[in-house]
Amino acid sequence: MKSTYERLDQMEKRINQEGFTQPKGIGSDIPHFVLDYPPEDELQVRVYLKNMLKRTKLNIKEVNLFEFLLSFFEEDELEELYELEAEEGISGLNDAIEPILNESNTIIDQFKEFTDDADLIFITGVGTAHPFLRSSQLLKAVSSKGYKKPIVLFYPGEFTGLRLKLFGILDYEDDYQLSRIS
Repeated sequence: MKSTYERLDQMEKRINQEGFTQPKGIGSDIPHFVLDYPPEDELQVRVYLKNMLKRTKLNIKEVNLFEFLLSFFEEDELEELYELEAEEGISGLNDAIEPILNESNTIIDQFKEFTDDADLIFITGVGTAHPFLRSSQLLKAVSSKGYKKPIVLFYPGEFTGLRLKLFGILDYEDDYQLSRIS
């Protein structure tokens, strides 16, 4: 089995191939990919992506799920959420955030605004946004609205080809199309 570094290098070569950002033909309906990796390689993935984004000629937009989640709230609302978490714990905080994220148009509008000019989108920060915003939640919303830009999900866990397992232990359904990129 290839190392995470080798897979990242292979992914970089693939996304730089001509036509990758404008897929055509069979299987190009929803060009969403996943690069799964052992959670302990998270720092290696972050450093590789940071350096790759500096050297690439592609117009890639990185969407960190945790930062994306925070973008839904004003500064004073974030302070209120922090206080809510201190008083009611994670479940209380999740109850406060969930209605906003369950409105799929809100997620889609924010995502489209953030990625409008990109040729390719990288989704990172999956583990830090858990359990408030799951990658599956975003990808399902995006897929349901016919978003056709290529997306690469960087996933600290396992992708079996059918299911995602965050950190190798948390099992989630997978109702959207993903392909392993390397």
